[in-house]
Amino acid sequence: MLTVTAEHVFALPIDDLWAILGDFGQTGKWSGRPPEACVQDGEGIGALRTLFIQDGREIVDRLEAQTDCSYSYSIVTSPLPYKSYRATMAVEPVDADHTRFRWVGEFEPDGISDDEAIAFTRNIYAMGIGLMRKTIEGA
Repeated sequence: MLTVTAEHVFALPIDDLWAILGDFGQTGKWSGRPPEACVQDGEGIGALRTLFIQDGREIVDRLEAQTDCSYSYSIVTSPLPYKSYRATMAVEPVDADHTRFRWVGEFEPDGISDDEAIAFTRNIYAMGIGLMRKTIEGA
């Protein structure tokens, strides 16, 4: 399995940041995409979310684990080049007014080299954090 980690420190207390990032089925809170772009089926561990990509394709994720400051999910079906994929999104306080967000993915590529898969995943995480920054920080 390959691993990619991305991080960003937000100028928000942990509870405020997690209120935006921590809802598995509400990616629109941080992505700026409309609520209908992410539909959740079920509650708690085992819940599925379908992400509707702008080009019409879909990604279905399953919630695998959840704590007060993190959740882990796996891809069930997607057009992305992975045989298997599991990621964790987590927050931890830096101080009272700043919180570190960490996104760690473990995956096995499908149809691309390890180096291409790592670059592809880093790009997805960079785009995701960019959307978070734009939505949360107005960057």
